[in-house]
Amino acid sequence: MLKTVITRAPNERVREIFKSNSYVEFHFFPYYEYESLPINKNFIKNIHQGYFDWIIITSYRSWELLIKQLDNSNMNIPKQTKIAAFGLETARRIVQSGREVNFTKNVKNSKYFASLLAELLEEDSKIAYPASSTVRGQIEEIFSQTNMQIIRQNIYKPNSILDDNKIAEMIFDFNLDSIVFLSAASVKLFIEKCSKESLNKIKNMKLFAIGAETASMLEKYKYQDISTPDYPSIKGLSKIIYNFAEGFSRE
Repeated sequence: MLKTVITRAPNERVREIFKSNSYVEFHFFPYYEYESLPINKNFIKNIHQGYFDWIIITSYRSWELLIKQLDNSNMNIPKQTKIAAFGLETARRIVQSGREVNFTKNVKNSKYFASLLAELLEEDSKIAYPASSTVRGQIEEIFSQTNMQIIRQNIYKPNSILDDNKIAEMIFDFNLDSIVFLSAASVKLFIEKCSKESLNKIKNMKLFAIGAETASMLEKYKYQDISTPDYPSIKGLSKIIYNFAEGFSRE
């Protein structure tokens, strides 16, 4: 049986997707908490007043926090403002929340997503981009090559709540075979808290990443045995894990 840890706190949706069976045993290991960041009042006001033509959302958490900030200020997103969502899962959840998504693509990374979006927009488009403070500047890089205006507002950041003792306890007590990472930021936070002994142990494990950007962060730390779905997707990732676990259990 493949013993696997998922590096996040589970919610009902995630527990439903990652269910243990006769081939894989899942453990959830939350090791960071999200901190909401103060938002520039003009950013929220400009969204409410329709200054921006588009809002780019790269994670559902960004959407949730943006809506919360707008609600707290008794403001909203005008109907004429269009929403671009990175990934079908993010788009689906935004639609479920009651908002239309005007552009979405299942692509390997946010840079390619931004390049496809940029091809569709008017040259003078104004774009709001609420994001995690840990997200790299690939989207801004694409739009900086055009005459479009993009304003990024960091609205949250992940903070590690672990030390190496807890990580080592998780790695050695669970006798893990694999680890699942759901963001590049979670990789960085996790690796930076590990001792040399823990890092050496991880090198012998199978690693799973939700997408190319997360896998790229693992590769920066010299990890090689990494599997990812074709597109960033929790459901797609779970299928890869189940398939690997079945083969692993038969060896």
